Amino acid sequence: MTTESSEKYRNELMFALRMREVPGDRVGDVLAEVETHVAETGQDPVEAFGTPGEYAARVAEEFGAFAGSPRRAVLRPSVLLVAALALCAAELAVPAVTTSEVTLTTGSLVGLVALLALLLVPLLLAMRAATELHGAGRRVWFGLGALATLVLAPFVANRLEGVVGAEPVLFTMPRWSAFALAGVFLLGTVAVLARTIRGNRIVDPRPGGVGSR
Repeated sequence: MTTESSEKYRNELMFALRMREVPGDRVGDVLAEVETHVAETGQDPVEAFGTPGEYAARVAEEFGAFAGSPRRAVLRPSVLLVAALALCAAELAVPAVTTSEVTLTTGSLVGLVALLALLLVPLLLAMRAATELHGAGRRVWFGLGALATLVLAPFVANRLEGVVGAEPVLFTMPRWSAFALAGVFLLGTVAVLARTIRGNRIVDPRPGGVGSR
């Protein structure tokens, strides 16, 4: 068992556990168990525990039927909030680059909400591809589906915005206000991300182990 192959297994297992919403402290326990077993026995981790995806699926079962679902990783409130804040920042900052005033209409609001909803589809498909256990072919199809829907989402949202129309105008703000508000949204995005990462750190339970990964 080489160090490189053991490290590759550990990284893939950590990714698979994260995608299945396994809590950070449990991820640390699982990784420590695998590393200790490999170090003491020299056994290939695939032989001892199964593939990273299979082992992660078994670990996820400890937390109930929904804890191991890739859908939960995408539909978490923190993930949706980050996406909403980032889209709002872009909606304000992009037009402010070329115009002196930024106008929010009913159509643009509908388009923004539609884009947020539509982007969940490629995210869900990408998560499904990353956690698929039943063959490479299915992973490829899920991956292609994620790519296709990611490309189509902005066009569909733009089409919906056009159908709703530019009236009525909800509010108008000068360029500097749009940039300032976009900055607030970006700061909010960073703050939510930092809090999420901090709240689900992977801690090595062994004495002298790494505090987080």
